This record gives sequence, C-alpha cells and structure tokens, in this order.
Amino acid sequence: MNNTWGWLGTITGITGALLVALNINEVFTGYIFFMVSAVSWVIQGAKNNDKSLILLNAVFVCVNALGLYNWF
Repeated sequence: MNNTWGWLGTITGITGALLVALNINEVFTGYIFFMVSAVSWVIQGAKNNDKSLILLNAVFVCVNALGLYNWF
C-alpha cells in the first residue's frame, strides 16, 4: 500500500510542531505545516477508509484554519 500521504502528514506535522515549540516567531509557518499535515492525513484516511482518522484531521483542518484566521 502506498503511504506517501501518511509520510507527508508525519513530516509536516513534526515540522509544524517544532516551529511552534521553538518559539522563534514562526508560528504562522507552523500553522501552515500543521494544515498541510492535517489535509494529508485526511487524504490518507480516505484512501484507507479510516473514518476516525478522517474526522480527527478534518477537525484539525478547522482548528488550523481558525489559528491562521486569528493570526491575521
């Protein structure tokens, strides 16, 4: 099974977490990475018919969108 979307979600999620946790004024960029991660996991969940993964990351997409909106 091809897990490209899963790996993209993992790598971008880790990168986003590091950018936010390091407190180096890259929170906006961290949210972008988190958004890419969540969308990637929604796609991977859809490919695997994993409804819990889709729901969790669909909520994360909404939360990240709220974070990006509040950033502006």
